[in-house]
Amino acid sequence: MLAADKLLLQSNVKQRAIQLREKELNLFNDNFNAVGTQSAVLAGFAMTSFAEIDLPHNAYFATKACLHLFVTISICANLMCTASTTFVSVWGSGKALRGKDGSMDTAVEGMSQERSFIFTCFGVGLITTLLALMSASWILMTAEVACVATVGISWCIYVIVRQARCSRDAAEMTGELVC
Repeated sequence: MLAADKLLLQSNVKQRAIQLREKELNLFNDNFNAVGTQSAVLAGFAMTSFAEIDLPHNAYFATKACLHLFVTISICANLMCTASTTFVSVWGSGKALRGKDGSMDTAVEGMSQERSFIFTCFGVGLITTLLALMSASWILMTAEVACVATVGISWCIYVIVRQARCSRDAAEMTGELVC
Protein backbone atom coordinates (compact mmCIF):
# COMPACT_ATOMS: atom_id res chain seq x y z
CA MET A 1 0.00 0.00 0.00
CA LEU A 2 2.79 2.42 0.90
CA ALA A 3 4.64 1.63 -2.33
CA ALA A 4 1.48 2.21 -4.36
CA ASP A 5 0.94 5.59 -2.67
CA LYS A 6 4.54 6.52 -3.41
CA LEU A 7 4.14 5.60 -7.11
CA LEU A 8 0.88 7.56 -7.31
CA LEU A 9 2.51 10.60 -5.74
CA GLN A 10 5.49 10.40 -8.11
CA SER A 11 3.14 10.06 -11.06
CA ASN A 12 1.12 13.10 -9.96
CA VAL A 13 4.27 15.20 -9.50
CA LYS A 14 5.55 14.19 -12.94
CA GLN A 15 2.18 14.94 -14.54
CA ARG A 16 2.04 18.40 -12.94
CA ALA A 17 5.60 19.13 -14.07
CA ILE A 18 4.66 18.21 -17.65
CA GLN A 19 1.55 20.42 -17.44
CA LEU A 20 3.70 23.32 -16.28
CA ARG A 21 6.18 22.74 -19.12
CA GLU A 22 3.27 22.58 -21.56
CA LYS A 23 2.15 26.03 -20.38
CA GLU A 24 5.69 27.31 -20.96
CA LEU A 25 5.70 25.73 -24.42
CA ASN A 26 2.39 27.40 -25.27
CA LEU A 27 3.65 30.75 -23.95
CA PHE A 28 6.77 30.53 -26.12
CA ASN A 29 4.69 29.57 -29.16
CA ASP A 30 2.28 32.47 -28.61
CA ASN A 31 5.11 34.96 -28.09
CA PHE A 32 7.10 33.71 -31.08
CA ASN A 33 4.03 33.78 -33.31
CA ALA A 34 3.32 37.39 -32.32
CA VAL A 35 6.92 38.48 -32.87
CA GLY A 36 7.18 36.55 -36.13
CA THR A 37 4.00 38.13 -37.46
CA GLN A 38 5.13 41.66 -36.57
CA SER A 39 8.54 40.98 -38.07
CA ALA A 40 6.97 39.78 -41.32
CA VAL A 41 4.91 42.99 -41.48
CA LEU A 42 8.04 45.09 -40.92
CA ALA A 43 9.89 43.14 -43.63
CA GLY A 44 7.00 43.88 -45.98
CA PHE A 45 7.14 47.59 -45.16
CA ALA A 46 10.89 47.65 -45.74
CA MET A 47 10.63 45.76 -49.02
CA THR A 48 7.88 48.07 -50.23
CA SER A 49 9.93 51.15 -49.37
CA PHE A 50 12.92 49.63 -51.16
CA ALA A 51 10.97 48.87 -54.33
CA GLU A 52 8.45 51.69 -54.50
CA ILE A 53 10.17 54.85 -53.27
CA ASP A 54 11.21 57.32 -55.97
CA LEU A 55 14.36 59.07 -54.87
CA PRO A 56 15.17 62.47 -56.34
CA HIS A 57 18.26 62.50 -58.51
CA ASN A 58 19.73 65.43 -56.62
CA ALA A 59 19.65 63.67 -53.22
CA TYR A 60 22.94 63.34 -51.40
CA PHE A 61 24.79 60.08 -51.91
CA ALA A 62 25.27 59.56 -48.14
CA THR A 63 21.57 59.80 -47.32
CA LYS A 64 20.65 57.46 -50.19
CA ALA A 65 23.35 55.03 -49.06
CA CYS A 66 22.05 55.15 -45.48
CA LEU A 67 18.49 54.54 -46.68
CA HIS A 68 19.49 51.54 -48.76
CA LEU A 69 21.73 50.15 -46.01
CA PHE A 70 19.05 50.45 -43.31
CA VAL A 71 16.34 48.99 -45.55
CA THR A 72 18.57 46.04 -46.44
CA ILE A 73 19.47 45.36 -42.81
CA SER A 74 15.81 45.69 -41.84
CA ILE A 75 14.67 43.18 -44.45
CA CYS A 76 17.39 40.70 -43.49
CA ALA A 77 16.87 41.00 -39.71
CA ASN A 78 13.09 40.77 -39.99
CA LEU A 79 13.23 37.76 -42.30
CA MET A 80 15.73 36.03 -39.97
CA CYS A 81 13.35 36.70 -37.10
CA THR A 82 10.35 35.38 -39.03
CA ALA A 83 12.20 32.26 -40.15
CA SER A 84 13.60 31.61 -36.68
CA THR A 85 10.22 31.93 -34.99
CA THR A 86 8.73 29.54 -37.52
CA PHE A 87 11.50 26.97 -37.14
CA VAL A 88 11.55 27.14 -33.35
CA SER A 89 7.77 26.93 -33.01
CA VAL A 90 7.36 24.05 -35.43
CA TRP A 91 10.39 22.01 -34.40
CA GLY A 92 10.08 22.76 -30.68
CA SER A 93 6.41 21.78 -30.55
CA GLY A 94 7.06 18.68 -32.64
CA LYS A 95 9.89 17.55 -30.39
CA ALA A 96 7.85 18.22 -27.26
CA LEU A 97 4.83 16.26 -28.47
CA ARG A 98 6.45 13.41 -30.38
CA GLY A 99 9.80 13.00 -28.67
CA LYS A 100 10.82 10.41 -26.16
CA ASP A 101 10.49 10.78 -22.40
CA GLY A 102 11.96 14.10 -21.24
CA SER A 103 11.66 15.75 -24.65
CA MET A 104 9.20 18.34 -23.32
CA ASP A 105 11.93 19.71 -21.04
CA THR A 106 14.49 19.65 -23.87
CA ALA A 107 12.13 21.45 -26.25
CA VAL A 108 11.18 24.17 -23.76
CA GLU A 109 14.82 24.75 -22.80
CA GLY A 110 15.79 24.95 -26.48
CA MET A 111 13.03 27.46 -27.16
CA SER A 112 14.16 29.50 -24.18
CA GLN A 113 17.73 29.58 -25.52
CA GLU A 114 16.56 30.80 -28.96
CA ARG A 115 14.50 33.61 -27.43
CA SER A 116 17.46 35.99 -27.16
CA PHE A 117 18.43 35.61 -30.82
CA ILE A 118 14.84 36.02 -31.99
CA PHE A 119 14.22 39.17 -29.96
CA THR A 120 17.58 40.62 -31.03
CA CYS A 121 16.67 40.10 -34.70
CA PHE A 122 13.29 41.70 -34.08
CA GLY A 123 14.86 44.68 -32.31
CA VAL A 124 17.45 45.20 -35.05
CA GLY A 125 14.72 44.98 -37.69
CA LEU A 126 12.51 47.47 -35.86
CA ILE A 127 15.28 49.99 -35.18
CA THR A 128 16.66 49.83 -38.74
CA THR A 129 13.15 50.32 -40.11
CA LEU A 130 12.98 53.54 -38.11
CA LEU A 131 16.48 54.55 -39.22
CA ALA A 132 15.43 53.97 -42.84
CA LEU A 133 12.44 56.23 -42.20
CA MET A 134 14.80 58.85 -40.80
CA SER A 135 17.02 58.60 -43.89
CA ALA A 136 14.01 58.87 -46.18
CA SER A 137 12.85 61.98 -44.33
CA TRP A 138 16.17 63.71 -45.13
CA ILE A 139 15.85 62.75 -48.80
CA LEU A 140 12.19 63.57 -49.34
CA MET A 141 11.48 66.46 -46.93
CA THR A 142 12.74 69.96 -46.46
CA ALA A 143 15.54 70.36 -43.91
CA GLU A 144 13.25 71.92 -41.30
CA VAL A 145 10.64 69.19 -41.54
CA ALA A 146 13.36 66.50 -41.63
CA CYS A 147 14.79 67.91 -38.38
CA VAL A 148 11.41 67.62 -36.67
CA ALA A 149 10.93 64.11 -38.07
CA THR A 150 14.42 63.13 -36.87
CA VAL A 151 13.64 64.31 -33.35
CA GLY A 152 10.39 62.32 -33.33
CA ILE A 153 12.00 59.18 -34.75
CA SER A 154 14.95 59.49 -32.35
CA TRP A 155 12.55 59.75 -29.42
CA CYS A 156 10.73 56.65 -30.67
CA ILE A 157 14.01 54.71 -30.91
CA TYR A 158 14.99 55.84 -27.41
CA VAL A 159 11.67 54.68 -25.93
CA ILE A 160 11.85 51.32 -27.71
CA VAL A 161 15.41 50.66 -26.52
CA ARG A 162 14.54 51.78 -22.98
CA GLN A 163 11.49 49.52 -22.83
CA ALA A 164 13.42 46.57 -24.26
CA ARG A 165 16.14 46.95 -21.64
CA CYS A 166 13.59 47.36 -18.88
CA SER A 167 11.69 44.26 -20.00
CA ARG A 168 14.91 42.26 -20.26
CA ASP A 169 16.02 43.33 -16.79
CA ALA A 170 12.60 42.53 -15.32
CA ALA A 171 12.67 39.08 -16.88
CA GLU A 172 16.10 38.39 -15.35
CA MET A 173 14.99 39.13 -11.83
CA THR A 174 12.00 37.91 -9.91
CA GLY A 175 10.94 41.35 -8.70
CA GLU A 176 8.37 43.73 -10.08
CA LEU A 177 8.52 45.54 -13.40
CA VAL A 178 9.71 49.09 -12.69
CA CYS A 179 9.63 51.21 -15.84
